[in-house]
Amino acid sequence: MAERRQRILAAARTLVAKRGYEALTMRELARESRVTVPTLYNLIGGKEAVLAAAVGEQTARFLGAIERRAGQSPAARLLAVVDACTRELLGLPAYYRSLLHLLYRAEAASGVRTRVDRALGGELAGALGAIADAGELIAWADSRALLRSLRSQLGAGALAWASGVLADDAFSAAACYDACLTLLGVTTGRSHSELERAAREAQAAPDSRLPVSQQAEARPARSARSERRKKAGAQRGDRAEERASRPPAGTQRASLSKEQV
Repeated sequence: MAERRQRILAAARTLVAKRGYEALTMRELARESRVTVPTLYNLIGGKEAVLAAAVGEQTARFLGAIERRAGQSPAARLLAVVDACTRELLGLPAYYRSLLHLLYRAEAASGVRTRVDRALGGELAGALGAIADAGELIAWADSRALLRSLRSQLGAGALAWASGVLADDAFSAAACYDACLTLLGVTTGRSHSELERAAREAQAAPDSRLPVSQQAEARPARSARSERRKKAGAQRGDRAEERASRPPAGTQRASLSKEQV
């Protein structure tokens, strides 16, 4: 039974990656997973149950992939959650690009989305709690507000990646950078130092220097600045050529003196 269930969920991921969740039919899923339609309903349930089971399995894998080391610092623990999240999405890009739009935009997927948010939020909350317990979260900072901010940033970044706004090679760095910027203003001590170091490293990736929400606006601004620099350089070159073409001041005075004589 477990083997058939795994086969069904694997087939569901493949079909969703190819054609999207809306195009998925139970008949096609049964055919691809080599079971009958009644067996499919008996083992898992209808289409929404298949979605929930597939996402639940992936969520469990994400939680299991979070790097946990003895002596791991609180900041490293939080960044490990962010890293595990992006690695999970990048591991099955076509599937998650289709799935993310459904999770965040379809009412039918609200239950699944809630379970995913709860799992991710639990890991982030644990890491924030560890920073606070270490005495490295400033007193006025509200952990719940920070958690909401971190979750919304990860969601916005994932949707930007799923929509093609953010490239694969920049997604992980941008997610790390956004998380670091959120926490740098409210952390102290070792956590602050580690977050600053991680942010500096993330800056090397394309477009990771800005939050995802600002990258599209930043590109035209960078282009405009580049054009202004080119024009300024051309103007400086023109002035230099003009100065070079003028005769030396002493030569001009000598010529005037001869004419006066």
